[in-house]
Amino acid sequence: MPEEKRRLTKCKAEEAAGMSTAKSEIDMEKVPGTLEESVQLEVGETTQVDVLGKKTNIPHDKGYKRVLKNRRVLLHMLRKYTDFEWVKDVREEDIEFEDKEFITEYFHTYESDLICRIRRGEQEIYLFLLMELQSGMDFTMPFRLLVYMVNLWEQYFRNVSEDERERKIFRLPMVVPMVLYNGKESWTALRRFRDYLRDGNMFGEYGVNFEYALIDVRRLKEDLILNSNTVIDNIFYLDRAKEKEGFLHAVEEMMDRVAELPADEKNLLETWFAQVLEGRFGEKEQEFIRECFRKGEKKMISGFEQIVNEERENARQEGIEQGIEQGTAFERDHGIQVLVESFREFGQTAESAVRKLMEKYWLSTEQAQDYVKRYWPAD
Repeated sequence: MPEEKRRLTKCKAEEAAGMSTAKSEIDMEKVPGTLEESVQLEVGETTQVDVLGKKTNIPHDKGYKRVLKNRRVLLHMLRKYTDFEWVKDVREEDIEFEDKEFITEYFHTYESDLICRIRRGEQEIYLFLLMELQSGMDFTMPFRLLVYMVNLWEQYFRNVSEDERERKIFRLPMVVPMVLYNGKESWTALRRFRDYLRDGNMFGEYGVNFEYALIDVRRLKEDLILNSNTVIDNIFYLDRAKEKEGFLHAVEEMMDRVAELPADEKNLLETWFAQVLEGRFGEKEQEFIRECFRKGEKKMISGFEQIVNEERENARQEGIEQGIEQGTAFERDHGIQVLVESFREFGQTAESAVRKLMEKYWLSTEQAQDYVKRYWPAD
């Protein structure tokens, strides 16, 4: 990318509504000019914010991303949980992942996305999977996806030689947008871009339009999930659980299924499992659940309840002790206030109040003077 172009890109990003990130600013000078050179960023456990105020919860997303970068797992998910007819004859070796994070000048942020190039004979398809995990509804989704798709096409176009792209038979690759969502509320954001446009239906085929695929994990039917046994099936089954106890019941119920998984899928599930526990349970609870999971123990509910009860009792005792300390401190401060106000009311000097406080409450001169200043306002 020419130097002037880099500077313009950087300026546009900085001007985009004062966007900030929770970890560090991205150096747009390093943004490359081709899809193959797209920015590689290590995904940390941070929450990022883009120009639309969209927050990305990285740890949970990272677990899903690692699982879905297994070709066998991704292909199973596409065949089972979407209505993509074209994936039926796709083979694992036809899938090539773009091992990058996708960044645009409009959304100056990390995004939890997965981009893969799929070959079907002479055809080339890009699957753009955006992960909306442990997050609220994003009603800007049609526009976000349009920006990513156009940006991807632009980079692809730039990477083709001028002679090639000016040929009559030149075509851009198909980009299939898809969203994976596991929020508590049903997904109600618009799916068709035309519906996101004001009076978009008025113009029929002359208006820009596309529709993205959606997997709404918590609305998947249990029978559908359980009719096959892969790592992604079991993850979807666990991710449907809304509360701690429901999650643990789901873990117990799937123990026999997990035992039948291939070794590589077991490892993927354990990685996802560990990262999800961090967001839902305390350290002692996590340790107990991991141990039960590794041993394949099914009776974790009773043991977990015992841990929870112990933690509640400890918290109650800590609360009582803290309350006593706070009560004692309050009574002490109240006594100091009464003493200072009494000295003032009966015509005593501030200096005598300081000496009395030092004597009665074992305060330093500075501490006593501070109390007198607080409760003996200037006339």
